[in-house]
Amino acid sequence: MTQILKATTQFNLVDHVPVGLCLLRQDFVVLCWNRCLENWTKISRQEIIDRNLLDFFPHLKQPKYQSRFHQVFSGGFPAIFSPQLHPSLIPCFLPNEQRRIQQTTVNAIPNDDGNGYYALMSIQDITDLTDRIQIYQEELKKRQSIQRELERSNAELENFAYLASHDLQEPLRMVTTFTQMLGQRYKDKLDADANQIIDFAVDGAMRMQSLIHDLLVYSRVGRQGQSFELTDCEEVLDTALSNLQLLIEETNTNICQDSLPTVMADKSQLVQLFQNILNNAIKYRSEEQPNIKIGVRSEDGYWLFSIKDNGIGISQQYFERIFLIFQRLHTRQEYPGTGIGLAICQKITQRHQGKIWLESELGKGSTFYFTIPQFMSAMSE
Repeated sequence: MTQILKATTQFNLVDHVPVGLCLLRQDFVVLCWNRCLENWTKISRQEIIDRNLLDFFPHLKQPKYQSRFHQVFSGGFPAIFSPQLHPSLIPCFLPNEQRRIQQTTVNAIPNDDGNGYYALMSIQDITDLTDRIQIYQEELKKRQSIQRELERSNAELENFAYLASHDLQEPLRMVTTFTQMLGQRYKDKLDADANQIIDFAVDGAMRMQSLIHDLLVYSRVGRQGQSFELTDCEEVLDTALSNLQLLIEETNTNICQDSLPTVMADKSQLVQLFQNILNNAIKYRSEEQPNIKIGVRSEDGYWLFSIKDNGIGISQQYFERIFLIFQRLHTRQEYPGTGIGLAICQKITQRHQGKIWLESELGKGSTFYFTIPQFMSAMSE
């Protein structure tokens, strides 16, 4: 140990570490007191070396400290004094007179003759780390509070959308019905301006009815979803393709697919997810024959599904916008629809703890990706 002390003193090793180091004999006489402790305590090594540490810090005479030190002097396990459970063994002050927050470890070091042990105190200042943790915890609490408020606000908005769309259906159905009756009865008995007004009224009522219907579907994703169960994606895709059969035949669309897995999911919503994406792939087709490839692969605990088409494509600046409710990139005259389909897809994937995104290039088709967790899932046979 004498050689170690000489070596560390010669090369000033103990004075260049940002940790307080103090070496004690079994009678608590100080053998080493590094520069870090000098700076923290304002006690020089000339004052304290070869002196009893307990004379400077009498609180260490307490039994709770003495028992831990005797454990170390006996060659036992290290004694760890955490700031959460213990006050600082060697109190040190910051320039603003606040105490440092310290983590202290006391280790047994064999003495010179090999018949006993010294105690090496390693004192680490974790004040800045503790402050950063406290700041992080406060920020985390604020974010959690904001998150709860957003969830509450979204729940209220979803409830309002459901009630509004549900309650509006019946009066809107009456308006649509009577407007259509008016058009049928008087369409050719009035002048051109009146006929045009009737056409506008009928078209507006029908578009409003379509919007209300889709808004109700959107609000029901979280409110009235079915419980998750083992769902064969092959059956899901078959149902979606059956629902789109007429459109597929009219457009001569070619569809090929990989073997699809079985997942834990809401089957009806998964059908809706596939159907909406496939419908868009056919709707936004180019002049070429529509070709759609449905693939899947395992990736980081998820099934990564892909639906690739050779349609008109989407400019990158609209990649996020198309998943927003009522967002359209084309006029109703060009492509019919309410602009809710992909918003519903995003909501369904979020309910299934997945996500949805796309890759596309204008004029060269699009590929939509979405993920479903693999937990409690099995490949279909």
